[in-house]
Amino acid sequence: MTTEIRNAILTELAKHTGKRVPWQFIKQTSEYLPDIDRFHNLITGIFKPAWSDYALSIIVRTTSPYDDKDEVIFLEDGRWLMTYSPRAGGMEMADNRALVKCMDERVPIAVFRQLTDKTNRKRGSTYRVLGLGLITGYDTKQDVFIVESADHAAIETVTNTIIDEADRYEVQLYAQLMNEFQPFVKETSVTYTTSMPKRDKAFREIVVREYNYSCAVCELMFQWNSLSEATAAHIIPKHQNGTDDPRNGLALCRTHHWAFDAHVFTLSDNYEIVLNPKVQEADSNNFTLLEMEGKSILLPSNEMLWPHPNAIKWHRDKIFV
Repeated sequence: MTTEIRNAILTELAKHTGKRVPWQFIKQTSEYLPDIDRFHNLITGIFKPAWSDYALSIIVRTTSPYDDKDEVIFLEDGRWLMTYSPRAGGMEMADNRALVKCMDERVPIAVFRQLTDKTNRKRGSTYRVLGLGLITGYDTKQDVFIVESADHAAIETVTNTIIDEADRYEVQLYAQLMNEFQPFVKETSVTYTTSMPKRDKAFREIVVREYNYSCAVCELMFQWNSLSEATAAHIIPKHQNGTDDPRNGLALCRTHHWAFDAHVFTLSDNYEIVLNPKVQEADSNNFTLLEMEGKSILLPSNEMLWPHPNAIKWHRDKIFV
């Protein structure tokens, strides 16, 4: 039962990967997610609930006394890696033992990084949700735990209670948002546990939802029950091995989806519409896109879901070859 509770909490947490959240979301989680008491108590860096032998979450604070030890880098496969100092008092401390238990049994934990503290007048105390992590080692010389972004197997373990394949793949896509963006997928080296139609559905649901069911270009929105006019475009297309990472996505109405795929327009690094110079040769009538040069597109509220610059550059290069 404890494992089921942990996985349910971590699954909900994964859906918020990359978000900037206020301290209340972490400590008073039930106000946002009624079925969860809290993700962390914000008292110490390591949080071990009374009902579990495992740590549930860790926090890296802006005023950490271990700043010289706590850092984040990216691995070759794009996952993040960080070092994390144990609580002072040695490995006999209950919190430290709880992290060791997670390490020994490869049990994922939630990871947060503080962005601003309570002295910030504009935002107060806020945190970035780094997502799910694995304690993969302990460096006795440096006295730090090695924490890596959860790999696919660990994410599968956490989300395996989600019956619907598309819903499960959605959570898995969210869970990887803090990883380094990998624009292309080597299909021959990937083992999927979700069918392609379900993967396509999950990608579409995330992208369209994050753009509030609106076209990023013209902001056209029609949402009625399960019927939505907005579509999800891969910036780097699937037939070019483009990833399902939502940062390779853009919500567009059907007209502008066609125009984007046909290279009628692309985007600048500042998310402004750039028309293909050759479109001036076209015959057109009431094609309002031609009047939108330089217009900024609509973007998701979570900046981690904005189209990735590398994906945009790939698309832009296809127009200006």
